[in-house]
Amino acid sequence: MIPDYYSVAQVADILGVSKETLRRWDRNGALVSLRHPENNYRLYHRSQLETFEEAQLLFNSSWGQELLSKPIRNFRLIELFAGCGGLALGMEKAGFASILFNEINHDACATLRSNRPHWNIIEGDITNVSFSEYRGRVDLISGGFPCQAFSYAGKNLDLKIFEGLYFLNLQEL
Repeated sequence: MIPDYYSVAQVADILGVSKETLRRWDRNGALVSLRHPENNYRLYHRSQLETFEEAQLLFNSSWGQELLSKPIRNFRLIELFAGCGGLALGMEKAGFASILFNEINHDACATLRSNRPHWNIIEGDITNVSFSEYRGRVDLISGGFPCQAFSYAGKNLDLKIFEGLYFLNLQEL
């Protein structure tokens, strides 16, 4: 990419508009693109984008400084209904040290163990898990809470079925 020039896809993301909106603006002269010399793709110069508040927020951010910041301590996480670990990977990238994962599905647990053999994975129904040994050691509890019972694909039950069920053991924390 050419420095200070952005593609249609990038500008659409920055401004929060569709690519078609950008093409329309290009046709009526509201935001004029240039063509890349090698592949003829539309490019927009940074100076054109700086008139938009969304672009100003991006260009004037302090992300570089924020990326250099370090947490004052390591934060610990328990993840419930972990599935195959999609949320867990994001939390890992965000700097959380996961100390326990719980998942009832055997195949999902096998995937977790294969991808991260060092993770503490407790396979089974959450109502049978004791969290007492983690009291005072956890900063965040996250999870992909199950939807099978009340989703359209499931039994279409009311959310009330979850009242008190999963949080009984969590009170031990």
